[in-house]
Amino acid sequence: MRACYLRMPDPTDFVIQPELYMRDGRIIRTFADAIAFVRDHETRPGVDIRDEVLHRLERARTDEERRAAADAFVNWAEELELLLAPPETAGRRG
Repeated sequence: MRACYLRMPDPTDFVIQPELYMRDGRIIRTFADAIAFVRDHETRPGVDIRDEVLHRLERARTDEERRAAADAFVNWAEELELLLAPPETAGRRG
């Protein structure tokens, strides 16, 4: 009997647009970038949604789950003030 293996989606296949510029200099272009960023980010005492965001990114399989995971990542990063304005808008004044 042949074993059947399911190919897990590759996080580098899932692009995040527009790309996100982080305060530490990283640019988040794919789910793989977002996953690495969340893993590298230090946990905070108390209630921290970091693990939930990480699990959503890692486990997203459908388009809807990927959109929700990307939104959760952006919300988490905004809450912690980890995002920068994209370079093309950084010098503009409203």
